[in-house]
Amino acid sequence: MSDVPEPGVTDLERDGPFRRLGRSCRLDMREDELLQRFAEILQDEFPDSQACFRLLDAPGSLSLVYATGLLRSEQRERLAVPQPPPGGWTAERLAQWGLSVDAEYVPVFAAGATGLASVLHHAGQVLGLLHLEWPAGAGAPGPAARDVVEGLAGMFSAILLGARLRAEVRHLRDRLAKLLDHADAPILLVDAHRRVRLFNRCLERLTGRTRVEVLGQDATVLLPPEEHARFSAAVLAALRGRPTANYEVRLPRAGAGAGGHVLLSFNIASVVGADGESPDEVIAVGQDLTEIRRLQRQMIHTEKLATIGQLAAGVVHEINNPLTSVSIHADYLAKLMEREKRSPQEITFINRIRDAAARILRFTQDLMSFARPAGDEPEQFDLPAVIDQSAAFCEHVIAKAGVTLERQFEPAPKIYGIRQQIQQVFINLITNACHAMADVQGPRVLTLAVADNGDGRVRAEVRDTGTGIPEEIRDEIFEPFFTTKREGEGTGLGLSIVRNLIDKHQAEIRVESEVGRGSCFRLLFYAV
Repeated sequence: MSDVPEPGVTDLERDGPFRRLGRSCRLDMREDELLQRFAEILQDEFPDSQACFRLLDAPGSLSLVYATGLLRSEQRERLAVPQPPPGGWTAERLAQWGLSVDAEYVPVFAAGATGLASVLHHAGQVLGLLHLEWPAGAGAPGPAARDVVEGLAGMFSAILLGARLRAEVRHLRDRLAKLLDHADAPILLVDAHRRVRLFNRCLERLTGRTRVEVLGQDATVLLPPEEHARFSAAVLAALRGRPTANYEVRLPRAGAGAGGHVLLSFNIASVVGADGESPDEVIAVGQDLTEIRRLQRQMIHTEKLATIGQLAAGVVHEINNPLTSVSIHADYLAKLMEREKRSPQEITFINRIRDAAARILRFTQDLMSFARPAGDEPEQFDLPAVIDQSAAFCEHVIAKAGVTLERQFEPAPKIYGIRQQIQQVFINLITNACHAMADVQGPRVLTLAVADNGDGRVRAEVRDTGTGIPEEIRDEIFEPFFTTKREGEGTGLGLSIVRNLIDKHQAEIRVESEVGRGSCFRLLFYAV
């Protein structure tokens, strides 16, 4: 049997397989697709042959085995080449990549077959092995055939490495894009013309806009008109190599009923283009300052409370001096009225003056130590009686607001606490309810209710038909100094004091409200 036919040196077909390989193998193809194309070219060039490819992703680590026929089981994953090693490789260098050297060619498809092996390598990196094999009796491949195979293997190795690098770059690019997209920070990428190239999920959430409506648009569509010039200047400065730090901007929230703004701070810098030198994009990585600003306001409130604490002693002193005179004279008049057998109504009025003076004294003492409200000794008492007394103190507020008072007191156990502080809670809630109904055109009804909650607690409710509390501020109404009243009409301390006293009694307060229909403050106290 003659040797394997070799193409003539002057034959135009000599370059045919190389041109086909270059045209049919693209860098964006998968490795198995590349191997299939290469195997087809080898089959056309050497019709009686079979090809086997073993690809490596690390020294000694097989990533893919591709063959045009059934492999011998013991040869399927064996990495070996015959002596002498092809391509000028030494046994030592091949061993570093997990390849061994056999004394002669060892068939991979069928015993007795002849063939040749080629190391797939490029830029000093071993990518795998190629075995091209002919059936027994076909003869051994000659030098010309070996040259063609080595040439094709070298060209294919360069394509394979390029495809791997492209895939790795694509993977890194996609991974970077995912990291930027899922980052818990607002990130914006624009080109030299301010067109949006990246608009991550955090920015979507904060601004209410979707990337579909933003990508490709001028980034200034995100900004209020007065910010357009400043942002354009920051982008231009970044492209010229001058980054901008702490660029604060208020972005309007989009979407139906969204309203408001989000306060962001960006660090703006350039991104180098494909040439590795000239910047062609600008990235802005930001921070949501909305919550930070809220915490700063809360700190200011805390400082105000500290200031009140420092001034409380002087305030109490200035109030207590005239209050002592009021109390003494009220006691004198009360005793005088009793001796003179004055009417019960007159005696009730003077007793209310005495109780009010005592309440003012206790309130100023609580204000002096707001963080640790002080009071009398705790006791058992009926909650309806305390609520009635609180309503009596608020008669002038109720009358001024034109409010109708309704009581719904059901039998309930006593509770344990400091009577004066619970009284202060309901005075504050009743006063707020009356203020909420002051401008209401319809019925103004204040309902005070007490009932056994059935779980070892007593339930009290203060219900009004006022303006209601918007949902977006419902969590803030118990914050110190938070008020929706006009300047000079409220200090913002009423509900803060309520929450403080309720917490001290280990009770619970809940709020239900509907804008335009009214609110209900529900309090739950542990029963005795």
